[in-house]
Amino acid sequence: MPLYVYECPECEIELEERRPAWQADDPVECPICHGLCVRSVSVFHTRRESSPVYATPAQVARVVHGIDCVCCRPRRRS
Repeated sequence: MPLYVYECPECEIELEERRPAWQADDPVECPICHGLCVRSVSVFHTRRESSPVYATPAQVARVVHGIDCVCCRPRRRS
């Protein structure tokens, strides 16, 4: 069952309630003032991991040694 968030306008509290989707918009009784709580928009966040980035040995060498490093330059064919 989905979890829904309800707010009481008088007490200014939030309630979380598990109920079937067909009852989602029905008001919930406030446990403090016994008024009616209305459903509010709930916000959630999911963290998505990005895929790792792999560098070639030549790219790593350029970062470590610099662009003009003698040992990292491409060799010319003679």
